[in-house]
Formats: sequence, C-alpha cells, structure tokens
Amino acid sequence: MAHAAYPDKPIRLVVPYVAGSPADTVARALGEGLSQRLKQPVVVDNKPGANALIGTQFAARAVPDGYTIAIGNLDTHSLNPLLYKNAGYDPVRDFEPVVLVTRPTLMLVASPALAAKNGPELIALAKAEPGKLTYGSWGLGSVAHLWGMQLEQAAGIHMLHVPFQGSPAAATALMGNQIDLMFMSPAQALPAEKGGKIKIIGNTAAKRVAAWQQVPTLAEQGFPGYEGATWFGIFAPAQTPSDVLETLNRELNAVLQSPQTVEKLGAMAMSPEGGTRQQLSQAMADSRARWAKVIADKKIQLD
Repeated sequence: MAHAAYPDKPIRLVVPYVAGSPADTVARALGEGLSQRLKQPVVVDNKPGANALIGTQFAARAVPDGYTIAIGNLDTHSLNPLLYKNAGYDPVRDFEPVVLVTRPTLMLVASPALAAKNGPELIALAKAEPGKLTYGSWGLGSVAHLWGMQLEQAAGIHMLHVPFQGSPAAATALMGNQIDLMFMSPAQALPAEKGGKIKIIGNTAAKRVAAWQQVPTLAEQGFPGYEGATWFGIFAPAQTPSDVLETLNRELNAVLQSPQTVEKLGAMAMSPEGGTRQQLSQAMADSRARWAKVIADKKIQLD
C-alpha cells in the first residue's frame, strides 16, 4: 500500500506549559512558520501541570508518526527525570531529538517594594534576615528553583522558594509585591523595569550580553561563578520514522533562519540555534550531566 507523502494532515505541537509562558510563545512562533512551509496547520496544544510532566508524558506516548511533536527544555528533558523517581518517561528512550531551538539566559528581578536594587544590597538584606526573602519559580524542581538554590550557595544566603503554576502567575505575584524575586525573560523584564513594575538585579549569563550591556551579571555582583542558561528544543516520540525526523529538522531549520522567526525570537531576547538533531541530543546530555551532580549533592527528590 502506498503511503501519502508526509505531512498530509494537521500536526499537533504539544506545549507542557500554560499559554503565555515562554515555551508557549516560542512554540507558536515555530508552529506558524512550520505551517507555512509544510502547507498544513500546526495546532499548538497546551497541556500544563505537574511541573510539565503531564504534557511531556502525553507526547512520549503519542503515535510516532510525525503528527505529534513537542517543545521540551532543560526542565522537561534533563531535570525532571533526575528529580522524580518516576517521571513517567525517559527523555532518551521515549523521544527523538528534532532540532535545538534557542539557548536563552534570564534576569533576576525584584519586586518594586524590595529594599535592594543590586546584588550586594540583596545579599546584605538576605543575610540580615535569613529565610525571609522569597523567590518565585514556575514549579518545584524547575530550573528557576535550582537557579535560586545556586544563588543561595554562591553568596552563602538562605531564601524561601515559592513555586507557581507557570511563570505568568509568578510575575503577577512579583509585580503585586507578594514575592520578592524571580527569574524573568529579558523581553518581559526590560519593559517592566521601564514601567516601574520591577527592578532588574542582574543577568544569569556568564558575561554581559551585548543587547543589554547595561545589565551586570550576577557573577560580578557577589555571586561568584554564577551562570544560568536554559534551552528549548523540538522532540518527537521515539520510533518516529527517520525520513519524517529529517523532514522536520530541515523545515524547522529553515523556519529558524527566516527573518520572521528571527524577529519573533529577538522580541523575546532569544537567538535561534538550529543545526543537526545530534546538537539537541548533546545539549540535553550536557545539562543532565551538569545538574545530576547538583541534585545528588543537595539530595533533591520530588516524589
């Protein structure tokens, strides 16, 4: 029996996070470009919950025919399998890498009411009242949670972690002075600071970023050696046919290089990556190796 050429029907792009989250915004930009190139609708399907386990498990169990793909990141494909005894999926066994999308860095930002506007002031405040300063994240065991622990370690301070269901909820709490700190994308942080809604403390990158040269790194403000970067990638269920994976890799690379996508990612302070499927595998393996040690040293287990 002859098979119809792929794709001959709509493609579902699973996002294991809430609408309006960075993962969702990236997925929609890619979906739009992919739809134009493949001449088929790409339907973004948000399946948030349980620290992104729900949507990622769903994608892992989908029929491996190229009609269900998912956006994944450092949380879903490196951290969760280390943090949960039973995450319900294995990122290597249950997924095929398709393409590395981007490697964003974030900013540590403070609520407008916090009596600190830079790293040294923040450290002094935290040391004066250990455990009183709060930092929000988009979930227990998320990279933002671990970055907060890294902050504590680097400066010898103690803060209280407050997990939220997604970064939009954490940002709302921060701007309403309900929490003191969080990690936020530069695309959201820079305009929010201009509008007086937050204060930017520093950048999580290892060195200053050319696009916002005025923002110092956390490493140069009393958090020695601090670096926090994440990544986004597109994955397909394991056993998706190799010709389908190659088609998706080729077309998504073209989408990532298109001026429209470069502009959309640029608006989120992200640069497109792209490349071979192996490059995404490598990003996943590198981040897993790095964080496995931190998680083992701190004995973090979430179930």
